[in-house]
Amino acid sequence: MMPETRRLVPRVTDVELLSFFSNAASSIGAPSFSVLEFGGASPFQVETGDIPDDYGETAVLRIAKAEVYHLRFRIVLDRQSTDQGDAALFDTLIIENTAAEGSQPRQGVEPKAIRDIQDLVASTFGKDDEKVSGLFRNPKLFRDLLASHHRQNVQLQKTVLTVGEQAAAARVALEQEFSRRRATLDDEQRREDAAREDALKAKLATLSEKENALTAREKELDDRSNTHARRELHRDLKNKIAQRADSLRVTPETIANRRPIHLAVMAASSGLVALIFFFTSQADLSSQGSGATLSIIAGAKPLTLTIALLGLIAWYLRWMNRWFERYADAEFQLKQFDLDIDRASWVVETALEWKLSQDRPMPEHLLETISRNLFSKSEKDESADIHPADYLASAILGRASNVNLKVPGGEISLTGKDIGKLKKDQLS
Repeated sequence: MMPETRRLVPRVTDVELLSFFSNAASSIGAPSFSVLEFGGASPFQVETGDIPDDYGETAVLRIAKAEVYHLRFRIVLDRQSTDQGDAALFDTLIIENTAAEGSQPRQGVEPKAIRDIQDLVASTFGKDDEKVSGLFRNPKLFRDLLASHHRQNVQLQKTVLTVGEQAAAARVALEQEFSRRRATLDDEQRREDAAREDALKAKLATLSEKENALTAREKELDDRSNTHARRELHRDLKNKIAQRADSLRVTPETIANRRPIHLAVMAASSGLVALIFFFTSQADLSSQGSGATLSIIAGAKPLTLTIALLGLIAWYLRWMNRWFERYADAEFQLKQFDLDIDRASWVVETALEWKLSQDRPMPEHLLETISRNLFSKSEKDESADIHPADYLASAILGRASNVNLKVPGGEISLTGKDIGKLKKDQLS
């Protein structure tokens, strides 16, 4: 184990110092070395053989300490630990090898690398020894150099102080500008908040007015809801009745149910006509060579068939007439229902207006009068089936107070009540 070697070496520029440590790191196989600048918080690493470009040929010294360590071999150059008297011209160079004696070569630095470092120290820091010794032989030059160095230090301190003051002033100015802008933004934000609050209050007031108006409208609509609902229902019923009246026709199912009757009547009529022609021709042939009895019998057959045909036609016409009467009755009832809908709506409107204007319901007798026969089916006129002669006799007898009828062998006297009983018996 080699003891620590500490010596003072002449001060060199930062570029020369970085070149020295780069070559030393390359000799011992270190991948990088550390550099600490004046005022720096912590050192930073510099790759071996890669010198930063921001260290130019300048008299300003920025590096305070440089160090490389690899395989228990350490090289340190410290510009801060030098004594005050030597700090202007010299720096402290420390070389230390902590490898144990007799250790394997891979555990320490090769002897050749150590000799290379010694040559590197001599070439970097030994070239100015003669100049430094000359300074001590010329005291005036040495004092001038110290004075110049002192002036540079003072100027550097003033520069640093000026830069610090400018930085502080700039920071104060920035803080003041920040405070001013923040105050401006706060004022604008307060104005915007106030404007938004006023707008919100105005909108809330408008919404409140609309809500009150809607409440009043809702109350009015509630009061008139029955009227609106009834009128809407009335319109719907009128539309449906109008649609039904426009499309009043027999359904296909009913037509299909009536079709067999038409076909049966047509087939029966055709058969009867054919039989009539057949028996008529037979009667003509038999009347030429037969007696009167056979002729009468032969003529009775087509006569009977003719009567049957006429009866079938009469029944068919009566059936069709009854169907048409029902169709007409249905159409009349639909029209009557449409009229009753209008009457019922008018009755309800009148009753409501009466209640609103008189503040009491409409009298029952008046309501019964205006709503009489609403939605009531009209009775069939039984007198339509009476013979005109019977109708005339009924009219004459109805207006007579009493009637005296002369019959063979006596006379019959009838009062008004007796005539009424006869009319009821006749109608029944």
